[in-house]
Amino acid sequence: MHISELRIAGFKSFVEPQEVPIHPGLTGIVGPNGCGKSNLLEALRWAMGASSAKAMRGGEMDDLIFSGSQSRPARELAEVTLVLDNSDRTAPPEFNASDTLEVVRRLKRGAGSTYKLNGRTVRGKDIQLIFADASTGANSPSLVRQGQISELIGSKPQNRRRILEEAAGIAGLNTRRHEAELKLRAAETNLERLSEVSAEVERQLESLKRQARKARKYKELSDKIAALEAFLAHLRWQAATEAKILAEEELIRCRDAVETLTRASAIAETRRIEAGDGIQPLRNVEAAISGKLGQAKIDLARLETERKTAAELLARHESEARRIMSDIEREQSQKEEAENALAEARETLAALPTEDPEANEELEADAKQKLEQARTELEAAQTRADELGGKLAELRAARQAAEANANQQRRRKQSLESDAARLRQQLGDMPDTAALAERLATAEKAEEAAEIALHDAERAVDAADEALVEARASETAAQGPRNQADQAVRTLESEIAGLKRLLQPSSGPKAPPVIDRIRSDDGYEKAVAAALGDDLQASTRSDSPLYWGGSSIETPDLPEGAEPLSTHVEAPVELAVRLSQCGVVPAEMGPRLAAHLKPGQRLVSVEGHLWRWDGFTRTPDAPVSAAERLAQQARLDAAEAEIGPARNRLESATAELSEARENRESAERDLKDARQQVSPKASELNRARSATAEARQAAERADVKRESASEALARVESDLRGVEDALESVSIGGAPEDLAELEAELAEAREALARARSDETEYRGQLADITRNREQAIARREGLARDVERWERRFAASEQRLEDLLARRREAAGEAVAARAKPEDMQADIDALAKRVETLEEERRVAADALAEKEASLRESETEAREASNAAVEAREALAGAKVRVENAEARLTDAVEAARNQFQRAPAGLITLARAGLEDEEIESLDPSEAERQLDFLRRDRDQLGGVNMEAEAEAEELAERLGTQATEKDDLIKAIARLREGVMALNDEGRARLLEAFERVNEHFKALFTTLFRGGEAELRLIDDEDPLNAGLEIMAQPPGKRLGTLSLMSGGEQALTATALIFAVFLSRPAPICVLDEVDAPLDDANVDRYCRLLDEMRRRTNTRFIVITHNPVTMSRMDRLFGVTMREKGVSKLVSVDLDAAEELVAAE
Repeated sequence: MHISELRIAGFKSFVEPQEVPIHPGLTGIVGPNGCGKSNLLEALRWAMGASSAKAMRGGEMDDLIFSGSQSRPARELAEVTLVLDNSDRTAPPEFNASDTLEVVRRLKRGAGSTYKLNGRTVRGKDIQLIFADASTGANSPSLVRQGQISELIGSKPQNRRRILEEAAGIAGLNTRRHEAELKLRAAETNLERLSEVSAEVERQLESLKRQARKARKYKELSDKIAALEAFLAHLRWQAATEAKILAEEELIRCRDAVETLTRASAIAETRRIEAGDGIQPLRNVEAAISGKLGQAKIDLARLETERKTAAELLARHESEARRIMSDIEREQSQKEEAENALAEARETLAALPTEDPEANEELEADAKQKLEQARTELEAAQTRADELGGKLAELRAARQAAEANANQQRRRKQSLESDAARLRQQLGDMPDTAALAERLATAEKAEEAAEIALHDAERAVDAADEALVEARASETAAQGPRNQADQAVRTLESEIAGLKRLLQPSSGPKAPPVIDRIRSDDGYEKAVAAALGDDLQASTRSDSPLYWGGSSIETPDLPEGAEPLSTHVEAPVELAVRLSQCGVVPAEMGPRLAAHLKPGQRLVSVEGHLWRWDGFTRTPDAPVSAAERLAQQARLDAAEAEIGPARNRLESATAELSEARENRESAERDLKDARQQVSPKASELNRARSATAEARQAAERADVKRESASEALARVESDLRGVEDALESVSIGGAPEDLAELEAELAEAREALARARSDETEYRGQLADITRNREQAIARREGLARDVERWERRFAASEQRLEDLLARRREAAGEAVAARAKPEDMQADIDALAKRVETLEEERRVAADALAEKEASLRESETEAREASNAAVEAREALAGAKVRVENAEARLTDAVEAARNQFQRAPAGLITLARAGLEDEEIESLDPSEAERQLDFLRRDRDQLGGVNMEAEAEAEELAERLGTQATEKDDLIKAIARLREGVMALNDEGRARLLEAFERVNEHFKALFTTLFRGGEAELRLIDDEDPLNAGLEIMAQPPGKRLGTLSLMSGGEQALTATALIFAVFLSRPAPICVLDEVDAPLDDANVDRYCRLLDEMRRRTNTRFIVITHNPVTMSRMDRLFGVTMREKGVSKLVSVDLDAAEELVAAE
């Protein structure tokens, strides 16, 4: 089956319909770069079923449709048609009746692509299989795109195996094997899922069977439970009737007991009140003394802390004074240094000669005048000498013979030439003007840089000085908050220590009292003390003489408007009942609500009022030691809460002070370093100024010397020209005496000329020295003025800092004196307060002893009153309990009757009949209520343990059993299908392996022969590596060009690699020729010799196979070997068109002509 024609419309740049006939032999495609030649190959691959838009240089499939140009709109449709020659009837059976096949792939923008074969819609996979069976396809190695040769060279051996699969013709076989494997995996997945479903159904069936058994047992238990419940309901009705009778009898007895015990309690309470009348003054005295003692101890601890703080403050003031003295000494040293430097600068400035502008101008004018006069005299002497020389030459020429005169002039000329050469040599040996100018410029730049550096160093000193002043101010500012924070922490620590000593009991119960474990809201301390009183001293441990044991009795509600004290207090659970019966009310509401208190209840106010149920009332004026202790405890808690933030503030202030000190020390170091940098910078500036002056003087001296030498050279050259002129006009004449006279005059004139030249040089140097000295004096004076100004600023700043330090020293001295006097003044107060503490402790001990004796007597009365009150309370509670029991008995009887009617829909008397329906008579006679309850609980537990019961379980189990049988049948069918698929995959693997090995042998033989032909010698072979199974092995290329060693493809040159890879592709053609081969610019990396080999190989392939070749090329040699050429043009930008030339027909036409 051959491809005979390619038709394109709307595909990429081919907007117009184009037809490309594909004839036997070599068809060439030529054209400039970017005109769309490779689009023909991509159209061919796309029509064969290519599915990757990226492989065809597109982002998505719609990019393959013509997207428009400047003059043409975009198209919505792309279509490629391949016409196949099926005269050998190798197409699939359903399409094998026609001689030609038309494969059409059409792509619509946004809608995807469709395939048609002879006008009939087919799947893309069907098209891929047709071409795969014909040993070609979209990914066939016979379609060689640009760069594919390089990819083949650089690809892994596993990827090269695809070439062998194409040669073996198993590409379609692999596709079918892949489909079979997919079906096999799908069947295995279905079998696994079916097995899972069957297992799940079996589990559900077993579960339903268990549920059916559970449902039967549930019904049996429910019947037995109903009978027992009826029997127990009957018994409860009987018991409720009897309990009501007994409760009414007990109520009568309790009423009599309450009357008797209430009278006894009132008598005992009267005796307790009489005993307690004399104890309150003693308590007041003891509480007042304790309060004074506590306050005295707090004051004593505070004074001790203040004295210690004052001592530390004194030490800090003394340390600060020493540091200030050190700073004063340093500043005085710096002031003296600045004063000395200022005086030195002023003396130097004063020592400079007084600048007299008029004298300098007169001196400079005089020097200029002398210079001008010397130049005038020099010009006159030069003119006179020239005239005399001319006259002498004329006279000598007139007098002497022409020969002698000429010889003399020649000798003169030689002398002048020698002088000129010497002067030129001097000029050449003089220093280079550019070098001297560069040296002067470099020195001036160095001086300017040194001056800038000095100014920067001075500014750095000033900045460091200012930074030091700021750092010292910051340190002073940070010292105050730190001292305040330290004082606050010490005060709180002293207060906490004093309060802890006061609150720590000296004697009492072994366990801590509950007062230490009670925490109340702010302002409720007096309310708690009024409500609990001395009971706060009791513990919660049973081994203490006084302790709270807790109670679980039911408590009545407080009067409306009273809030339980427990809502404002955190206390041990043993006090819960007591606190719940203590209400907090406003002071004005207390007397009114007290009338509604029940036995055991009391009301309190935040001010300290107390109203008790028995009429006892206490006002806030009565001292209560517990209230003071609670207030002290509250203050201790507040102080402990405040100490943390205070310490944090102290740490923060200390850190800020430390940071300020570090900043001050760093500023001092920076100032010292900056001052050390000034002196080197000043020395460097002086050196730079000296170097600049030397460079300027050297340049000026060189200019003077050069100017003198140039003028001398000009004169010599002028004399030389005169001599030359004289030689030209020499004549004999003149008397000897005239010649001698003229020579004498000429000698005098030349001496005068030399003197005039010397004077002119001297006056020029004097003028340069005057100018240079004036400029240097001005620069020196300006520099000294700047130094004086800088040192004056530094001296003033030093004086200001010294005044600040002296003021700080006076201030620190005053603070030190005040701090030194404070501890001494405080010691007398501490001693007096200590004596007062001793006196108050003794007074408190005496008052405590008297109070203890009175309290012992009171405790006896209170015990009797408490016992009588408790007995009365218990009697009243018993009465209340009896009333409740009567009410409960009546309620239980009513409940029993209602339960019988609601649960069993009958009267209680008829319940025994219902019980006999589920129980035997012997069981009813032998069962007592407890046994019946036990059996009922046991049966209920058994029923509850059954959990949820599905009463439809039996019917559902039957349905699942039928479903399980159907699934077993389906499972057997799947197992048989999987076995058949596995056999098919194994058969395909065996066939593919055999065909692959056979193809490997054929391709290897062809490859060896083609390699030897291409390279005219050498050896090459193919090897299967990496796996024993050929279907998974890799293909390695081993080659040995003539004159080289055997090696892999990567060790060869670029041209050798390309030819070797091309030989491998053509070896595949020879083993299993493809119907079409497209070579896209394969000859691009080859030189002319290798292109010729490549073309010879194409001719050989055309001769030995029926493959139709399409060669895309730029090479003229390759073009000349084609049977026909198609040109791709792009006259209109973005639109490709085809033109063709049949070279064989052209040759025949030429031969016919």
